[in-house]
Amino acid sequence: MKNTKLAGYRYPFAYVGFGGEPRFWWMRFLKKDFYHCFVVLGNGYEWILIDTLSHFTDILVLKNVDIKKALKAHGYKLIRTTPHIPETSRAVLMPLTCVESAKRFLGIKNRFILTPYQLFKFLSQKKGK
Repeated sequence: MKNTKLAGYRYPFAYVGFGGEPRFWWMRFLKKDFYHCFVVLGNGYEWILIDTLSHFTDILVLKNVDIKKALKAHGYKLIRTTPHIPETSRAVLMPLTCVESAKRFLGIKNRFILTPYQLFKFLSQKKGK
C-alpha cells in the first residue's frame, strides 16, 4: 500500500524462527528441526510475531520482552535479518505456507525457496555477505 497520507513506522529488523515438530505425515520429508518457520518484526522493545499455520495465522503483539532469549528457551533457531520492500512485480502463484508467508513479510522474491531449511540457508548466506 502506497498511501502518502498515512504516517507509519516500519520495524528495522526481524528474527526468523525455525523449529517445530512434524505434525503431518508429509513433514517427515523435511529436515529435522526445520519443520516450521515464523517471523518476528521488531525494534528491540516492541515485537509483532507472525506465525502462519496450516489452519490460521497467529499474530501476537509483545512489549518489553527479550524475544531472542524467550524463543531460544523454547528451542527455536533464530536468524536476524532486515526486511525490505522489493520492486513491484506480479506475484507468483504459490501455496500459502509458513515459508511463503515469511518470504512475503521479509520481501524475498525467490520462488525456489520452498522449505524452512532452504529459507534458513538463504538467510544464513545473506547474513554472511
